[in-house]
Amino acid sequence: MERLMKIDRRIIYLLGAAIVFLTMLYPLGLPVAISDLARQTYNEVENLPDDAVVILSPMYDSGAMGELNPMFVALFRHCAERGYKIIIVNTQWVQGPQIVHKFATEIAEEYGYVYGEDWINLGSKPGAAIFLQTAVKDFWEACIEDFNGQPVESYPIMQLVPKVTAEYVDACLVLNCGTPGAPEWLAYVCQPEGIKLVIGEIQMSVPESMPYVQSGQYAGMIAGSRGCAEYEQLIGHPGQALKAQDTMSAIALMVTLFIILGNIGYLATRKK
Repeated sequence: MERLMKIDRRIIYLLGAAIVFLTMLYPLGLPVAISDLARQTYNEVENLPDDAVVILSPMYDSGAMGELNPMFVALFRHCAERGYKIIIVNTQWVQGPQIVHKFATEIAEEYGYVYGEDWINLGSKPGAAIFLQTAVKDFWEACIEDFNGQPVESYPIMQLVPKVTAEYVDACLVLNCGTPGAPEWLAYVCQPEGIKLVIGEIQMSVPESMPYVQSGQYAGMIAGSRGCAEYEQLIGHPGQALKAQDTMSAIALMVTLFIILGNIGYLATRKK
């Protein structure tokens, strides 16, 4: 026991690093408890009309990619499973559509989605509030061209959405990490037009977004990495967020084990 109490801390760090590496390669598949918020958010997306058109807006850059990109993947996959039309667009966060395009393309191919018919990436548009206000009146004029530089009106999916109003769009799914973000979508599009707004939020900003959820202004929220893990479990497609929760659980078990062993060693030494 005395030798255990004197173990070099660097060995503990190495053991922790090994656990992180191994659980990322070989997830344990541990279940997570589903919160009411995650279930509410899932139900809001799940219960959209079968022919729904959704706007999926990745309002983030590479700095928030680790936390918000798994949310994008989960939401895109959920919408594809339900057969919704998906329009990717954001305002001023230039990297967002670039980051997600690869993931969207891979999932779209998996579900047989045709670009321009079932989904489209319109890229990032400058103007923030001006873009959103214009999109409500004339979506084609606001966007002009898609991610590939082609006129938006040339795509069948865009023929379905001349304006971003409740008549043409069933929900906006906004992944939010700053300004402009979900509050702008709420103020200029969703609240005036009566469009459902569901958001994904980085963990540090969850508390400031909760009042919007409680008031019903946000129909739902994926709250940080933990919330994303719950959402992945609900849709039945484990992803990066669930893997991260596995790693955190394994590290917590390791720390708990060392605390127990340390206290046993201390008590044994004290008795001796």
